[in-house]
Amino acid sequence: MEKSSSNHSISKKSLPTEVSITCKICGEFAKYSHFGVVSCNPCKMFFKRNAEHGKDTLKCRYNGHCEININNRHVCSYCRLSKCFDCGMQTELIRCSYSKKDKTNQKSTSLADAEPVVALKN
Repeated sequence: MEKSSSNHSISKKSLPTEVSITCKICGEFAKYSHFGVVSCNPCKMFFKRNAEHGKDTLKCRYNGHCEININNRHVCSYCRLSKCFDCGMQTELIRCSYSKKDKTNQKSTSLADAEPVVALKN
C-alpha cells in the first residue's frame, strides 16, 4: 500500500523566505536597525563611540571621498562616520551609558572594624 504524499506536501508559498538585509553603511549582513538605520554590529558600535565627538575631530586623507564597504570600513573613520550620518543615523537615539560609581567614594567597612551584632533571645 502506497500512500500519496500529495496531501502532505507544503507549497513553496507558505514557507518563510529568508530575507538578506545588508548594513546601509558597509554592506555586511545586518539583522536590526540601530540608531534609525539598518546596520551591522560593528557599524553600530563605531557610531556609538564616534558620533558624540562628531566629524570635527576626524580627518580624511582623501578629501572625504572614500568608499566605505566591508573590506575597507576601518581605513577612514571620517568617511565612515559621514556615511552613518548621511544614511540617517541619529545621535538622539543613543542611550546614555550608566557610569559605574567611583569606588573611592564608597564606604567600606572591614569585619574587624564592624561593631558586634547582638542576638536577641525570645
